[in-house]
Amino acid sequence: MRAIDDDTEIKLAVLRKLQQWGSLPESDVSRMLRQYFLVTDDFRDMAEEGLIDMEFAGDEYVLKVAVVGKLFLEQAEAGE
Repeated sequence: MRAIDDDTEIKLAVLRKLQQWGSLPESDVSRMLRQYFLVTDDFRDMAEEGLIDMEFAGDEYVLKVAVVGKLFLEQAEAGE
């Protein structure tokens, strides 16, 4: 993620969209969450953390929630 102090809100927004819709192309996620100005590097950072899986299909990445992402989302929602 870019130079912001706490990107948890962005991660949770992405994970919630993916949990709601299942696998989605990165362009769809970026469009759905336009207020965050997400780019491929943001998704790569989340994939490196183990929150999402990225698979190249066609001409772009398809994103889906990874096991660690499900746990991260459950833990965040339990804390709210």
